Amino acid sequence: MSYPIDDAEQLIANAEAEMPPSTRSRLIAKLRMGKHIDDAAAELDVSPAQVFSTGRILTAFGDQLDFTLTEQRDPSLPHGTVTGYNKRCRCPECRGALQQRV
Repeated sequence: MSYPIDDAEQLIANAEAEMPPSTRSRLIAKLRMGKHIDDAAAELDVSPAQVFSTGRILTAFGDQLDFTLTEQRDPSLPHGTVTGYNKRCRCPECRGALQQRV
């Protein structure tokens, strides 16, 4: 979706304020320690939806989040499927499979 420059700048500023760099880096650290994104987000008083929304707005964070979720995913799950998502995988492939189904 295309936004006028002022709207895009405001969107970025709001995302930065709601999830500052310290919160984003702590979230990534928790994910790297094996925490599930739902649990890590709850510990930082943010919702998983807010995390993914911030990742779409702040693309560098989104790339880092996707890389970390892919790196930490359970290899025994069928990734890229709704089954993988239902088993709590939130890697980009499993999230994508859910979006394709909806």
